Order: sequence, then C-alpha cells, then structure tokens
Amino acid sequence: MELPQWPRAWGDVVGSGRLKAEPADFYVEEALPETASGEGEHLWVTLEKTGQNTAWLGKQLARWAGIPPRDVSYAGLKDRHAVTRQTFSLHLPGKPDPSEPLIMDGVRVLSLKRHGRKLRTGQLIGNHFVIRLRDWQGDANALAHRWQILVDQGFPNYFGPQRFGDQGQNLSRALAWIRGEGRLPRGQQGIHVSAMRSLLFNHLLAERVQQGTWNQLLPGDFLQFKEGKRGFECLEPTESEWSRVASGQLSPSASLPGEQTEIFSLLDEREAPMLAQQSEWTQALIRLRIQRSLRKLRVYPEQGQLDWQGTNPQFRFFLPAGSYATALLRELSDWREEESQ
Repeated sequence: MELPQWPRAWGDVVGSGRLKAEPADFYVEEALPETASGEGEHLWVTLEKTGQNTAWLGKQLARWAGIPPRDVSYAGLKDRHAVTRQTFSLHLPGKPDPSEPLIMDGVRVLSLKRHGRKLRTGQLIGNHFVIRLRDWQGDANALAHRWQILVDQGFPNYFGPQRFGDQGQNLSRALAWIRGEGRLPRGQQGIHVSAMRSLLFNHLLAERVQQGTWNQLLPGDFLQFKEGKRGFECLEPTESEWSRVASGQLSPSASLPGEQTEIFSLLDEREAPMLAQQSEWTQALIRLRIQRSLRKLRVYPEQGQLDWQGTNPQFRFFLPAGSYATALLRELSDWREEESQ
C-alpha cells in the first residue's frame, strides 16, 4: 500500500542526502527511567548492536540463557540498519547468570546487571540520536536556519514510515485481515492494529498541518504537557493557556482512534469529518475494542546540535518515546535510505 505524502509544516526541503549509507550514520541510544540495582531475578543486559534486528536478538539471548523467548523483554524495537544501544531483561528466577560469554557478530556487551523488575514494553523515556546525511546537496545556511526553527518551534509528530512496514505492507495485511480476506497470527495483530491507528493519526495531523493549526490552540483541543502524556480538555482557552501553547509547554493533540470511552465534544466534532473517508479503519478498531487515546501533534528535538563532517551534516538530538527521527528529517531534506549490508 502506497503511503500518502504527508504535508510538511515548514515549507520545501532545503537539500538532499543519503541516510544509513553505513550503520554508524544512524546511532540510537535509549534512555530508560531506571537503572538495574544489582539484585533481583531479572538480568538486565545492555548491548550495542550493529545491523541486528531487536526481536531476532531477543531470541538469541533466550537461547544463550537457556530460557523461553517469552522470558526476554525490551522497552522497544530499534532500527536494524544502525548502531543502537539498548537493554534487554532476562527472567532468571533461582538461576545463575549464563556461564558462557555472549559472542555474536555485530553485538557488544556493555553491562550485565541484576534487577528486581523486568523491562516492559514502552518503559522508555526516549532516545538519543546521532544521524549523518552523506552526499549532502543543498544550502548549508538554509539547513542551519531550518534546523534552528525545528529546535525552537518543533515539528509535526508524524509516525514514521517504518511504523507501516516495508512499502506499507503492515497496512496491506491489516486491511485484508479486517475484511476477512486474510489471517494474522495473534502475536502479530498488535503491530498491525498500531499501523492502522498510526495511519489515522497521521491523517488528522496532516489536516491540521494543511490548516496551519498543528502548533496552535483551538477551542476544544486536548492539551498535553511537554513531558509525558498527561493533559486536559481546553474548551475555553485562557490567556495563560494560549501563552503556554505558544511557548511549547503545552501541545494540542489528536486522536489515535478507537472505541471512545471519554467524549471530547468539540475535538470529536472537529475530527469526525476528517475521518469520514476512513470509516473502514475506524469501525474495525471499534469492533476490536481498541480504546481511543491521544497523541501530541507537535514534538521538539531536545539538546539539538548540528555539526558538519566535511560536507555532510550531522544531527544530534533527543526525542521522547514514540516520536520518530525520520519525521524530523523530512522537514529538513529529501533523503534516500540505502541500507548497507
């Protein structure tokens, strides 16, 4: 399924380059809300991996420790064609640490430490990125100016293309599944439901980008704080709320559609016509009893820094969990991803 070309917020791109020409061009390090204490029945294994798939690596760790794959967990998936640092937890109640060293191509062990709790999916503050674009073609001053705009004013919080699978395959399979034309193993249904909701959210966000209101407060918006997912419905904005949205302390949100357990009158009224042509997806989510939630329309790259490696730009920044570096990059440049072997 071909993905739509979501509108950009800050105008045309200012250049082009190659992404992931080498794994080291895309470095990711996750930030967790806690560190291992040194005691407990869970072994937290922190690794640096190059060119390895997270789920596949989890299975190899299970084999190394002699435990079922279900006893290995991690906070989230990381890019395969990259250099990434992430932590896995292995449930070893009453068992010693594995006696054999962990030796795998493209994997370096950074630490092995016990903890009293398992690492759960989504237990993530965010990710630190260092990304280089090779063979850059464009105006360096224009790039620096656009980068500063993104750091100061944020960018649309689109789900990245990796959410939808290679060439939108997750959406194609999801559509066949909800139409009764194909089956999905129970273990794969979650990722396809997520792809459906992400598509609908991107559609809602794209409408706000087109209107120029993705970073503005509209009466009835659900506002979320810059940190975390907490927020509140804003029916009659005050001067303070206008100011806090303008400064980035609060951001408007849009729905991740599903069964509505809570009604937001003005927001629901505004989103309904935007989703009218997507009814097959929305009705399927309701049948599946997926509850509606909300996601910020805007996100900021924190600790943002632009360096130059010769003629190639290199970006350093931190994004909160759930936000995509590719959504930031598309506001800067056209890029083609060339996954190295």
